[in-house]
Amino acid sequence: MSKSALDMFTKCLALELAHNGVRVNGIYPAPIKSGFYDNLGLTSDELDAIYEQIPQQIPLGRMVRPIENVNAVLFIASRDSSFVTGSTLVCEGGYLLK
Repeated sequence: MSKSALDMFTKCLALELAHNGVRVNGIYPAPIKSGFYDNLGLTSDELDAIYEQIPQQIPLGRMVRPIENVNAVLFIASRDSSFVTGSTLVCEGGYLLK
């Protein structure tokens, strides 16, 4: 899902559910080195090429660590974000800045 589509979906759902006290937020993550790519049926050389290419597209120069996305989700789910709704937390190392 594109960021703009996620933003629109998140805002619409947040408006729909706000009167029930339900907060709706989204997380827009960067690519994570995980089993997702392994399940695409690519050769190990093709996987290596992907894992080498992706960080070059991210201004911070690396793929996101899973714990970094976990921390974003924990913040959105915590009381610290009790007045946050209809927002998309961008956790992608600056990729969208390009």
